[in-house]
Amino acid sequence: MKHFFGIVEDRNDPLKIGRVRVRIHGIHTDNKLELSTPDLPWAQVLLPTTSAGLSGIGMQHGLVEGTTVFGYFRDSASQDPIVFGVATGIPQSGYKVDAFGNELTRSVEKGFNDPRRLTVADYEGTPDAPNPEQDSRRPHGLTSAIDTQPKSPKEITINYDATGSTITEGEITEDLLPYYPLYTGESDVSSLARGDSVLDKKIEIEGHTFPDSLAEPVYPYNKVYQSESGHVIEVDDTVGKERLSTYHRSGTFQEVHPDGSVVQRIVNDNYQIVAKDDKIYIAGNADLTVEKGNVTINVNTGNVDMKVLKGNVTSEITEGNLKADILKGTTDVLSEGKITITGNNKTEIISDTTITGTLHVTGKQTNESSIVADGEIQTKKGNSPKLSTHTHIITSGSSAGKTKKPD
Repeated sequence: MKHFFGIVEDRNDPLKIGRVRVRIHGIHTDNKLELSTPDLPWAQVLLPTTSAGLSGIGMQHGLVEGTTVFGYFRDSASQDPIVFGVATGIPQSGYKVDAFGNELTRSVEKGFNDPRRLTVADYEGTPDAPNPEQDSRRPHGLTSAIDTQPKSPKEITINYDATGSTITEGEITEDLLPYYPLYTGESDVSSLARGDSVLDKKIEIEGHTFPDSLAEPVYPYNKVYQSESGHVIEVDDTVGKERLSTYHRSGTFQEVHPDGSVVQRIVNDNYQIVAKDDKIYIAGNADLTVEKGNVTINVNTGNVDMKVLKGNVTSEITEGNLKADILKGTTDVLSEGKITITGNNKTEIISDTTITGTLHVTGKQTNESSIVADGEIQTKKGNSPKLSTHTHIITSGSSAGKTKKPD
């Protein structure tokens, strides 16, 4: 069994079974006129036993162009390579040292490098294009390029004024090729796993306090998965700083802190659907702030029950509307404390209203229709008149006669 080290140069497997093209040290040349990337044999990639690798179950490998892999040949002719491991290290500016001890500079023109150009059209006239000069009979060439390559954002602007976030993508130019490796002279292990950097998860909203991330990862206890476009998953076992973190390239994240607290930031819209029951228990305080927009509560079928056993219910709307549409059912508000409704303009009740108890009106009262009462309508003692016994003095006409002084 012959083993090898090599560099992945293509992962766009037409069969979509996870194969990669590998240029192998000691066997393949870096001269693309002699052996271009599309002429390299496809290598099967072995997955760990944690992935089923069957019927869509499990995960795929994460190899990219430029990855150093380790494997063996399944055949004696060294034409059927198998990849079963990845070698990490500290990439250098050169891709190899020649027979004279010279370090050869990385270039898409040479093998053992990420061969991708800025666009697919840029392959024209190169050894990696279809029907190239060195083999005009070969109909296929490289089909992926940097313009369709996932890339981490250059900058993220997050606003807390209902306008969402803005992602600024970086521009890749010819002088930045080969695209991978992204840097040299530094470990291939994520800087987040090494403890050399942390993701910015600071939330600053005027008038509100949110806990900052307590991330202080210590190598090698922070297990990090970092994707090409900038997604990050951290499982941090650093003693006293244990965290779980899921971070999206847009700035949306959820992090579980060492004490079990959860901080979540959603930089744009949030949608949640519960197909059956939903129950929330809050042992402490609950604060809800709506910066801009309306709050709408729709109950299509059923009741709305609000119980305040101790304390007050306060509703203050500085600007905007509070709307609750209850199409069927009733709304019950039960409070052992005081309920206060204050409106700086006016309060309208558009429906028949029954009040069981005493209605006390401290301001003026006007009515646009008749007032009907089963009992007396009267003023307090000492004030007059009492409407049920009030009479007028008639001084002329056929009804003139004995009169009574008004009460």
